[in-house]
Amino acid sequence: MIASLIHSMAVCPDMNKVYPKIEYGRGVYLFDKNGKRYLDASSGSSSVSNVGHGRVEIADVMYDQVSKISVLPTHAFSSEIMEIYLQKLVDFAPTGFKKAWTVMSGTEAVENAVKLALQYHQIRGEGNRFKIISRWNTYHGNSVFMLDIGGMKMRRELYSKWHNNFPHISPAYIYRKPDELTTSEYVNSLLVEFEECLIETGAETVAAFIAEPIVAAALGAVPPPEGYFKGMKVICEKYGVLFISDEILCGFGRTGKNFGIQHFDITPDIIAAGKGISGGYFPLSAVLASGKVMTPFIDTNSSFLGGHTFACNPVGAAVGMKVLNILKNEDLINNSQKMGTLFLNKLEKLLEFDIIGDVRGVGLQCGIEIVQDKVSKKPFPAELKVSKRIGGKCIEKGVVLYPGSGSVNGTLGDHILITPPLTISEEQLDEIVNILYTSIKEVITELT
Repeated sequence: MIASLIHSMAVCPDMNKVYPKIEYGRGVYLFDKNGKRYLDASSGSSSVSNVGHGRVEIADVMYDQVSKISVLPTHAFSSEIMEIYLQKLVDFAPTGFKKAWTVMSGTEAVENAVKLALQYHQIRGEGNRFKIISRWNTYHGNSVFMLDIGGMKMRRELYSKWHNNFPHISPAYIYRKPDELTTSEYVNSLLVEFEECLIETGAETVAAFIAEPIVAAALGAVPPPEGYFKGMKVICEKYGVLFISDEILCGFGRTGKNFGIQHFDITPDIIAAGKGISGGYFPLSAVLASGKVMTPFIDTNSSFLGGHTFACNPVGAAVGMKVLNILKNEDLINNSQKMGTLFLNKLEKLLEFDIIGDVRGVGLQCGIEIVQDKVSKKPFPAELKVSKRIGGKCIEKGVVLYPGSGSVNGTLGDHILITPPLTISEEQLDEIVNILYTSIKEVITELT
């Protein structure tokens, strides 16, 4: 009776489904109350559990800090643990970053990042800059405002009457580039589109451009073609637009570097980070600001107007610092790079199936795209929910993935994001690939 009541009160993706109840996690595995083991190849809610489950040493750090102080009135006090952690975050960031602060969720971090961009321009006397340009088929958070800025059409639709409808441009999606264009021609077309968008909307009204370095959940680990971000940064600087890197899923070693943007030889102006920042042991995210962005705040002694009740929380700082230490001491960022290369090679086995159109990714942020026809890249009808069906069969067999849809036009298109903990071994990668292979085979049989 109690169990059924709990289930009826839960707001889950499928209101009519009974979900397995997880008792505990160890390393890359989760164990339900019946003792069944699942390899968590989504790292919690996509790219959270970077250091794995069941870390007693993190629980000890959390307990120690809670025993001292759990929350502060930050309008009146700071704490040594927070000051040390914020400095470590700045040191972890690309060269040129000067300040950081923490909030609770990825949505809060990205929203704080765009608020920071707006206030930066206001302090500098450019109060007419308020628009944020982003790309279609990308996700930047789940508040109404961030859904407006983001480009996931299915998520935006319900709240469309509340939206300002800031400009959106095409994603850098090499698998679906026009066949007649070379890669360099495709990149150039995207850069031209961005500059034309700026001119059309009025570049003097644009505060920032925001992008995920590798588009994660919305497209299934899509990296940009060579030269794309360098070109976008040049255009941003030409028109005085800030570049925000949304590292909520890409940061903290996920792609084999500290931050995903570091693969592309540019330095953003602002970074929003989350998920893997605390390994899932505490709700934590952060905003990191470059010296360029902070200079007008410091010169005018202006406070950033973006505080939250749990901003700069000392417990979050203690957990975040421990996670940084684990990443360093266990060399997990290099392991992400090494295992990611192996994983992509192993996933290419799936290309023998006619419905697997693409295998892609960077580090341990990997994905596959599912198509009805490999030559034309035609997607399956949305009602077939092919990615979800494959994901469901994988769960039955003991592997948890992150299925997605809408990658082609916001409605059509199936993909699966695969982001195991950075602690994963080659043997465990084989476990993922083998179960995914069997599950795809079963779904193909059902579809024919």
